[in-house]
Amino acid sequence: MNIKVRVSSVEIHDCKNVVRGKLYFPCSRNRSMKRADVLGLYGQNGSGKTAVVSAFEVLRALLGGNPLDPGIDRLIYQRSDTATFIFTFLICVGRQCYEAVYDVAMTKRDLDADDAVNLANDRVPDPVFLSHEEIRYKELTKGARYKTMVAFLREDGDEKLAPKTVAAKLRSRKENLVVAFKVNAQLAYQQCASVFFRKEGFDLLERILDQKSFDLLQVLKNVFARRLFVLNNHESGMSLANLSIPIHCENTALNPSKRGYGVIDLPIDAPKKVDMETFAMLRTMFTAISKVLKKIVPGLSVDAKNLGNELLHDGRSGARVELVATREGRSLPIACESDGIKKLLTVLSSLIVMYNDENACIVIDELDAGIYEFLLGEIVKILNDGGKGQLLFTSHNLRLLEVLERENLVFTSANPENRYIVLKGIRDSSNIRDVYIRAIQLGHDGEDVYQPTDRYDIMEAFDEAGELNHG
Repeated sequence: MNIKVRVSSVEIHDCKNVVRGKLYFPCSRNRSMKRADVLGLYGQNGSGKTAVVSAFEVLRALLGGNPLDPGIDRLIYQRSDTATFIFTFLICVGRQCYEAVYDVAMTKRDLDADDAVNLANDRVPDPVFLSHEEIRYKELTKGARYKTMVAFLREDGDEKLAPKTVAAKLRSRKENLVVAFKVNAQLAYQQCASVFFRKEGFDLLERILDQKSFDLLQVLKNVFARRLFVLNNHESGMSLANLSIPIHCENTALNPSKRGYGVIDLPIDAPKKVDMETFAMLRTMFTAISKVLKKIVPGLSVDAKNLGNELLHDGRSGARVELVATREGRSLPIACESDGIKKLLTVLSSLIVMYNDENACIVIDELDAGIYEFLLGEIVKILNDGGKGQLLFTSHNLRLLEVLERENLVFTSANPENRYIVLKGIRDSSNIRDVYIRAIQLGHDGEDVYQPTDRYDIMEAFDEAGELNHG
């Protein structure tokens, strides 16, 4: 059966410095998934771009049934105890199309005395839990309304499941799944994980939801989540620091029982031991990457070189693999290449997936970092014109404003209550880069897109800092 899934909008409340913000992907306009869906997010430093990337990291963990990372409390706005994320999806199963909404809130826990002491001594991160999860959907037909598929609320230690029909089925004499539900909810609370998408919770939903509802959940968990890649600044920094490069590959090469994609981190400054099946897969992956890389950087190719066979700890045959770059017949360790080449390798495997897989969703923070300006514009233009999946990126490089259309661009504002805006009054003949710079200088439609800075104040601050530093 043909399945297509795509994020159409993201709404954020009280995350980092975003009190409220909502952005829409191009597919939300006509609810079509026939072409690539590229969205660039622009704005000054500290204006809420990375908050969107963090929202997708939360989504990836929750849909995968995994605990949220320690320190996730830092995402919650300092004047609030709860951060909320609302993701809207377009889903087509065969000829039936739906709009599904995943609404999730995470809240700081009330600390007991011991927890408060440990937190004050920086021994533990501020603990959080999912206080609300809700999934609603509607069929994309005229007059259709949203229907709550399942909702969970935890308040003052009390756990509630809705709607009433779902809660009643949980308590039915035939099933009597109340104990299993409470155990799953408690484990989700302790791990800061999804009540619905943990394996135990997902198995429960299969027994209490109707077939149509559960099929939509399976699309989110088994199709979308396994094709969602989030490359944050930490992962990019790992390559720039000569530590590792993440390579995205098909899961079947790593685990035949899983569909979708997985990630292998290849050390830059040392060989990595892998089994022979993984080595063969890496050779194939880098052959594919090199086909693109040679066209981007003429004469350059990369490969996973076998430095010698070696037995692994489980007794299987393995290989010591090192990542090498080849130019003009000479091969050198990838550590000898520039930061720009390492950044290209970091993003290329995921961009290849986005170009070829209509269900892939790639999120990259600071896509422009280390990549030549003109080349960056060419790559993004190609992905937008010929790709099949979704790409959300943040950037500071204004070159991309000249190669993308207005529907592919969102800008941050200086207003935390309305953080993401679309520039208005742009005609087909307009240069969006010029329009944006003019909006920075004059403001735009009642919202400032740049928090003002004064060059003379900056010069004076440099002088004062020099006096403090050097007397």
